[in-house]
Amino acid sequence: MNFVGEIITLRAVEPSDVDLLYKWENDATLWGEGSAIAPYSKFHLQSYVKTAGDIFSLRQMRLMIVSNQDQATVGCVDLIDFEPRFARAEVAVLVDTPYQNKRYATEALRLIKNYAFHFLCLHQLYAYVGEFNNASLRLFSSAGFQKTVLLKEWYRDEDWKNCWLMQLINE
Repeated sequence: MNFVGEIITLRAVEPSDVDLLYKWENDATLWGEGSAIAPYSKFHLQSYVKTAGDIFSLRQMRLMIVSNQDQATVGCVDLIDFEPRFARAEVAVLVDTPYQNKRYATEALRLIKNYAFHFLCLHQLYAYVGEFNNASLRLFSSAGFQKTVLLKEWYRDEDWKNCWLMQLINE
Protein backbone atom coordinates (compact mmCIF):
# COMPACT_ATOMS: atom_id res chain seq x y z
CA MET A 1 0.00 0.00 0.00
CA ASN A 2 1.36 3.42 -0.95
CA PHE A 3 0.19 6.69 0.56
CA VAL A 4 0.02 9.37 -2.12
CA GLY A 5 0.06 13.06 -1.31
CA GLU A 6 0.35 16.18 -3.42
CA ILE A 7 4.15 16.26 -3.57
CA ILE A 8 5.27 12.90 -2.14
CA THR A 9 4.36 9.25 -1.90
CA LEU A 10 5.14 7.06 1.09
CA ARG A 11 6.05 3.51 0.12
CA ALA A 12 7.45 0.38 1.72
CA VAL A 13 11.20 -0.13 1.98
CA GLU A 14 12.63 -2.01 -1.00
CA PRO A 15 15.95 -3.86 -1.42
CA SER A 16 17.08 -1.05 -3.73
CA ASP A 17 16.93 1.33 -0.73
CA VAL A 18 19.82 -0.34 1.11
CA ASP A 19 22.46 2.09 -0.20
CA LEU A 20 20.41 5.12 0.92
CA LEU A 21 19.68 3.55 4.30
CA TYR A 22 23.39 2.76 4.66
CA LYS A 23 24.23 6.41 3.97
CA TRP A 24 21.66 7.78 6.42
CA GLU A 25 22.11 5.25 9.23
CA ASN A 26 25.89 5.68 9.16
CA ASP A 27 25.90 9.48 9.12
CA ALA A 28 27.19 10.20 12.63
CA THR A 29 25.94 13.80 12.41
CA LEU A 30 22.40 12.36 12.58
CA TRP A 31 23.09 10.25 15.67
CA GLY A 32 22.84 13.14 18.16
CA GLU A 33 19.13 12.95 18.97
CA GLY A 34 18.67 9.31 18.01
CA SER A 35 19.64 6.04 19.61
CA ALA A 36 22.35 4.95 17.15
CA ILE A 37 25.80 4.52 18.65
CA ALA A 38 27.52 2.45 16.00
CA PRO A 39 27.45 2.06 12.23
CA TYR A 40 25.21 -0.46 10.49
CA SER A 41 26.58 -2.94 7.98
CA LYS A 42 24.98 -3.41 4.58
CA PHE A 43 24.35 -7.01 5.62
CA HIS A 44 22.36 -5.83 8.64
CA LEU A 45 20.36 -3.39 6.53
CA GLN A 46 19.67 -6.03 3.86
CA SER A 47 18.35 -8.33 6.60
CA TYR A 48 16.18 -5.50 7.94
CA VAL A 49 14.69 -4.85 4.50
CA LYS A 50 13.86 -8.54 4.08
CA THR A 51 11.93 -8.63 7.36
CA ALA A 52 10.39 -5.13 7.33
CA GLY A 53 6.68 -4.86 6.94
CA ASP A 54 4.28 -5.99 9.66
CA ILE A 55 4.08 -3.28 12.29
CA PHE A 56 2.20 -5.59 14.66
CA SER A 57 4.97 -8.18 14.84
CA LEU A 58 7.98 -5.84 14.51
CA ARG A 59 6.54 -2.96 16.59
CA GLN A 60 8.02 -0.55 14.05
CA MET A 61 7.60 0.47 10.44
CA ARG A 62 9.63 2.56 8.04
CA LEU A 63 8.21 4.14 4.90
CA MET A 64 10.32 5.79 2.25
CA ILE A 65 9.48 9.34 1.12
CA VAL A 66 9.47 9.64 -2.67
CA SER A 67 9.11 12.91 -4.59
CA ASN A 68 6.14 12.75 -6.96
CA GLN A 69 7.91 15.16 -9.32
CA ASP A 70 11.03 13.13 -10.14
CA GLN A 71 10.55 9.85 -8.19
CA ALA A 72 13.68 10.55 -6.10
CA THR A 73 13.73 8.90 -2.68
CA VAL A 74 14.25 11.92 -0.43
CA GLY A 75 13.87 10.51 3.08
CA CYS A 76 11.95 8.21 5.37
CA VAL A 77 9.36 8.34 8.12
CA ASP A 78 9.26 5.83 10.96
CA LEU A 79 6.71 4.61 13.44
CA ILE A 80 8.79 3.28 16.33
CA ASP A 81 7.93 1.61 19.64
CA PHE A 82 4.44 0.83 18.39
CA GLU A 83 2.38 -0.17 21.39
CA PRO A 84 -0.97 -1.68 20.33
CA ARG A 85 -2.21 -2.14 23.91
CA PHE A 86 -2.01 1.60 24.55
CA ALA A 87 -2.59 2.60 20.91
CA ARG A 88 0.49 4.79 20.56
CA ALA A 89 3.74 5.05 18.62
CA GLU A 90 6.72 7.33 18.33
CA VAL A 91 7.14 9.05 14.97
CA ALA A 92 10.40 10.22 13.40
CA VAL A 93 11.06 11.89 10.05
CA LEU A 94 14.31 12.18 8.11
CA VAL A 95 14.69 14.18 4.90
CA ASP A 96 18.08 14.05 3.17
CA THR A 97 19.90 17.40 3.22
CA PRO A 98 19.54 18.31 -0.49
CA TYR A 99 15.76 17.89 -0.22
CA GLN A 100 15.10 19.81 2.99
CA ASN A 101 12.85 22.89 3.10
CA LYS A 102 10.64 21.66 0.26
CA ARG A 103 7.62 20.60 2.41
CA TYR A 104 8.49 16.88 2.09
CA ALA A 105 8.67 16.36 5.87
CA THR A 106 5.42 18.26 6.41
CA GLU A 107 3.53 16.10 3.96
CA ALA A 108 5.18 12.88 5.16
CA LEU A 109 4.07 13.68 8.70
CA ARG A 110 0.52 14.44 7.50
CA LEU A 111 0.31 11.14 5.60
CA ILE A 112 1.74 9.02 8.43
CA LYS A 113 -0.62 10.72 10.93
CA ASN A 114 -3.56 9.84 8.71
CA TYR A 115 -2.41 6.22 8.48
CA ALA A 116 -1.74 5.96 12.21
CA PHE A 117 -5.02 7.51 13.32
CA HIS A 118 -7.43 6.20 10.69
CA PHE A 119 -6.01 2.81 9.72
CA LEU A 120 -4.10 1.68 12.82
CA CYS A 121 -6.62 3.48 15.09
CA LEU A 122 -3.88 4.87 17.32
CA HIS A 123 -4.81 7.16 20.16
CA GLN A 124 -1.60 9.15 20.07
CA LEU A 125 1.68 9.82 18.33
CA TYR A 126 4.69 11.28 20.08
CA ALA A 127 8.13 12.52 19.15
CA TYR A 128 11.33 13.36 20.99
CA VAL A 129 12.72 16.65 19.69
CA GLY A 130 15.92 18.32 20.83
CA GLU A 131 15.27 21.60 22.64
CA PHE A 132 17.28 23.58 20.07
CA ASN A 133 16.21 21.66 16.96
CA ASN A 134 14.13 24.55 15.69
CA ALA A 135 13.29 22.99 12.33
CA SER A 136 11.86 19.85 13.96
CA LEU A 137 10.07 21.85 16.65
CA ARG A 138 8.36 23.90 13.89
CA LEU A 139 7.55 20.75 11.88
CA PHE A 140 5.87 18.91 14.74
CA SER A 141 4.17 22.04 16.12
CA SER A 142 2.69 22.83 12.70
CA ALA A 143 1.33 19.25 12.59
CA GLY A 144 -0.53 19.80 15.87
CA PHE A 145 1.96 18.19 18.26
CA GLN A 146 2.28 19.92 21.62
CA LYS A 147 5.33 20.22 23.84
CA THR A 148 4.31 18.33 26.97
CA VAL A 149 7.48 17.54 28.93
CA LEU A 150 10.99 18.96 28.81
CA LEU A 151 13.31 16.04 29.45
CA LYS A 152 16.45 17.35 31.15
CA GLU A 153 19.84 16.16 29.88
CA TRP A 154 18.07 13.52 27.78
CA TYR A 155 20.77 12.91 25.20
CA ARG A 156 24.40 13.73 24.73
CA ASP A 157 26.07 15.19 21.70
CA GLU A 158 29.19 17.01 22.85
CA ASP A 159 27.36 18.04 26.01
CA TRP A 160 24.15 16.89 27.66
CA LYS A 161 21.09 18.35 25.95
CA ASN A 162 17.44 18.73 26.80
CA CYS A 163 14.69 17.23 24.71
CA TRP A 164 10.99 17.96 24.32
CA LEU A 165 8.47 15.15 24.41
CA MET A 166 5.85 16.28 21.90
CA GLN A 167 2.48 14.56 21.74
CA LEU A 168 -0.48 14.53 19.39
CA ILE A 169 -3.71 13.00 20.72
CA ASN A 170 -6.16 11.62 18.16
CA GLU A 171 -9.36 13.52 18.86
